[in-house]
Amino acid sequence: MALSRNDIRECVLECLLEISPDQNQQPMDEQTNPMLKLGLDSHDGVNLACKLTDKLNYEIPKDINPLVDDERNRPRRVGEIIDLVCGLIGARKEENHA
Repeated sequence: MALSRNDIRECVLECLLEISPDQNQQPMDEQTNPMLKLGLDSHDGVNLACKLTDKLNYEIPKDINPLVDDERNRPRRVGEIIDLVCGLIGARKEENHA
């Protein structure tokens, strides 16, 4: 069954909260910077990628850190992480149908 963007959104939010060292977690929206809001750093991106891989049954490539936008040299916002994961899963589907 294909995952919707909302399914991926819920999974990303859940995984971010699971890896957060902050026990007083505040609500997040798609504009939230999880590194700033949750006290995460770029190394936490590896943990996030592993959690997303497990929950979504899709392996996030090892060269992609979901928390950091290397092209823009800045942290990704929650919505950007969701879009990244949606794009990766969509790319996999296109490869399987080619």
